[in-house]
Amino acid sequence: MSKITLKDVWKVLHADLIGKDSHRGITLTYGWFANQVGHFALGFVPSYFLHIGLNISFAHSALSIAIFWTAFEIGNVLSPLYKKEYKGNKSFNVQWVNIVFDMFTDLCFFWIGCTLYYLSQVHDKTVMTFFLTGLSIFFLAIRYWFLTKLYQQNALFPYQFRLSQWDVEIQKEYTTLITDFLKKKPDGKHFIVLGQKGKGKTRLMVGMANEFSIRHRKCTYTTMSKWAAMLEEDDQTLKDSSFSLWDWSNSQFLLIDDINPGNPCESNKTSCIETYNYIVKQHKERNVSALRNMNVAWVVGECCNGETADDWKNMIQKLHIPKDSIFIIDLNKL
Repeated sequence: MSKITLKDVWKVLHADLIGKDSHRGITLTYGWFANQVGHFALGFVPSYFLHIGLNISFAHSALSIAIFWTAFEIGNVLSPLYKKEYKGNKSFNVQWVNIVFDMFTDLCFFWIGCTLYYLSQVHDKTVMTFFLTGLSIFFLAIRYWFLTKLYQQNALFPYQFRLSQWDVEIQKEYTTLITDFLKKKPDGKHFIVLGQKGKGKTRLMVGMANEFSIRHRKCTYTTMSKWAAMLEEDDQTLKDSSFSLWDWSNSQFLLIDDINPGNPCESNKTSCIETYNYIVKQHKERNVSALRNMNVAWVVGECCNGETADDWKNMIQKLHIPKDSIFIIDLNKL
């Protein structure tokens, strides 16, 4: 299945609702819902205190709080324009549609809190009708954000990073390549990522894969050592041992990190020949078929034992990947 099913959603909802955070930790889906409950409370509770403290009408107190949070969120959504940590170096554009929709969703929860406070005090049938109509439509936004968080958390990224935060020098041809890839959302593209330690290889690919997840595509992050072990597992073992709703073999974007980690990990480097042998040693048909139909980021780093990027490209071609579907991103080149 290329999409998250209703059964998957129920499984996550059940896991988020049952159990204590101090034991199981916080997921992105749980965190999103908790955040929105906070927004609702920040609409409802201040409306009450404003009415009590200033002795103004229920309508005016609710409206005043709604206007306050609207102004606050507008300033907050414009933060990428004046906060340096969100600017990056403008290699990749800020996804304003996504950010504005996020702001609108947050505002809706503020407004719901304010409106419910008003309705709890004044039984206005007209306002109630508009409120229930808007609430039913708003369910679509809740569905979108919940699914988005599901796709992100099941990718098992080591951290959250968006391409617009990229702040390292990079060639224009690479930004164009990545931007076009995200627009078209194709399958079967392979990216060989080269660069010395500290060049941002992992950040760039996590950002790229994260943008893919936000577009509701199944991604998987793994390291070379972990992936080598998973390549030998049969389908049932792979499914049972997965921490995600999907495993690497049925992902749409696979990010293989630390193939050749930098110093002081020289002994952990993996050659393209060794990588090929891992793939074909067991379950060759499944492994090759999966790699041929998905997008893969091979974070090679620095080639070892005299290998070159072309050696990696030739290895990937041996997996029946067309030559024009393989791209090299060398972050050493400025």
